[in-house]
Amino acid sequence: MAAAGPRDRSPAGKPPEREVPRDKPSDEAPPPNEVRRKAIHQPIDKSAKDFYGDKDMVDEFLRKHVFGRIVADVELAKLWKGPTEYIDSKSRTVRHADMVWKAPFRDSWLYVVFLFEAQSTVDWLMPVRILLETALVYEELAKDPEVRKRRKLPPVLPIVVYVGTKPWDAPTRLEEMLTEEAKVFLPFALGHEFLLVSEAEEAKALTRADTPRTAGLRLRYARDRAEFGEALATLRELLPEDSPARQALVEWVLSSMIEDGAKEEEMAKLQELKDLASPVVDTWWAAERREARRKGLEEGRQEGRQEGEVRGQRLGQRATLVRLARRKFGSETAEGLAALLEGAADLEGVAEVADLIIDCGSGRDFLAQAAGALA
Repeated sequence: MAAAGPRDRSPAGKPPEREVPRDKPSDEAPPPNEVRRKAIHQPIDKSAKDFYGDKDMVDEFLRKHVFGRIVADVELAKLWKGPTEYIDSKSRTVRHADMVWKAPFRDSWLYVVFLFEAQSTVDWLMPVRILLETALVYEELAKDPEVRKRRKLPPVLPIVVYVGTKPWDAPTRLEEMLTEEAKVFLPFALGHEFLLVSEAEEAKALTRADTPRTAGLRLRYARDRAEFGEALATLRELLPEDSPARQALVEWVLSSMIEDGAKEEEMAKLQELKDLASPVVDTWWAAERREARRKGLEEGRQEGRQEGEVRGQRLGQRATLVRLARRKFGSETAEGLAALLEGAADLEGVAEVADLIIDCGSGRDFLAQAAGALA
């Protein structure tokens, strides 16, 4: 995604008094040969990406949703990660796949590529996005000496792991995006399709959590305290402390606390939350407002009420982030962040800013990265 253009960051239409450092002015066009990077993922997408960066989670996922359905001779025990960064030679844009896994096929030179994309919102353009990413993967595969020698390509299976709660009602196949009149051209058009797996729907169908992945699903889509507690106990028992999936779930809890408008005293405990064994995880769910919000999502709320709640949550998020920035970096950095948040056209990067407060070592570095996240 190209960088956004310059935006006025003050209510009065004037630039803020304090200049916030940026890596590069947003209205400065990159040199012809400079690579432009696609915007990074939202936190919920990132935690899902990290979750499926764990080989054991991918193995369990593929055995349930792919094995026996599409392929039968894939050696999942020999899964290995492929590159996730691809440069579009024409636009010079670096695109990132969320996760690419490869596995040997039929005891030969051939292997199968599983292209994972984590998605938290319904996107009707997803077939186009997947088509582009698949093409870039194939372009990278063409550099493989064995592929060049044989002039044959390994199969690429695109998979979208949908981590949102609204029903997916967008196309999963390029063909579905064509008008009826245009379908006369189908013999010449690509019928590219991706495998869609809705985690929320899968979680609803679960009656127990007896594997690491199913416990992870039950944890993230728990409908009551008992379900959440059962999943948490299973994960603490089955997932090693150094497991990438376990850390991804910790990151999900952190992001969820922020999105739910956690109180300041709860947010102050963020630095203590390093593992699922932390009591912060138990007390976070036990809060009545958290359970009420989950029930509300389950039952479905009126659109107007939802919008009001979102506005309230966002105001709370802004205030909390400024307080946290002041605690860690001081008043000057907090004022700079307040200016950024006040002038932001949208708040898609707010949860990412919370991650930056934890990750950055200096106020200057934090403000520079926060400016990019909110641009």
